[in-house]
Amino acid sequence: MWLIAAAASAVTAVLLAWPVPEALCAANWTKRSPRAAIVLWQLVGLVGGLSAISTLLLLGIAPLGRDWTALNAIALVLALLLFSWLVGVLATSAVRIERDLRRQRAVVDLLGRAEADGVRVLDHPEPLAYCLPGPHPRIVITDGALAALPPDELAAVLAHERAHAAGRHELVIQPFVAWQSALPFLPPARRATAAVAELVEMLADDAAARATSRRTVARALARVGAGRPPGMSDAMSGSMAEAVGGTEQTSVIARVRRLT
Repeated sequence: MWLIAAAASAVTAVLLAWPVPEALCAANWTKRSPRAAIVLWQLVGLVGGLSAISTLLLLGIAPLGRDWTALNAIALVLALLLFSWLVGVLATSAVRIERDLRRQRAVVDLLGRAEADGVRVLDHPEPLAYCLPGPHPRIVITDGALAALPPDELAAVLAHERAHAAGRHELVIQPFVAWQSALPFLPPARRATAAVAELVEMLADDAAARATSRRTVARALARVGAGRPPGMSDAMSGSMAEAVGGTEQTSVIARVRRLT
């Protein structure tokens, strides 16, 4: 019985580590229901990690009695090491990202001029807009964006970035960045991070569309979306930047098509 449970747990871990993420990345329904897709991605990551740890735990405690052997001890040690590794990577990633965001917010406060509702305007000719999330978020926009965007599109851009700030979307992406860092040898981990980052952008697109209109958001996205992934700043360097940056232009095109 113990071995059957361990085998079932191992199969679940393998399925959730590779085939299921690949299928989710290829699915089209996720673009229609980004919130539900994000919840499913979170369940895949959580259950997959727990299944891997459970497999080792089941092997370690079966049978926990007179027939207990060194193999049981090795399995329990491996379970503890895997749990510590996953939790450690998650905590380290969270601390690093928050530290970088805090530093970036300080730089923006120093260089940008303050507008209403936490908006900072940077003197830069390229049309850019992004969010520096956190307990005290900053919405950053450039003079180039202010010059390029008509009032309705500017309102759409600001609504998009405020949706990132209000939803604390960096907390949605961060566990997947940690997953990618913990398991760099698994290509689905990298693709999962990029997929969730795109879904988060779609959530913010939908919030902006409710505040303005879908076509207005699409036009604004076409003007400023390619400069930098909205809601993803330079402060989120390393794995997070790599996960999103490589598919940025493709993501913008897909999001514009989705809105129109």
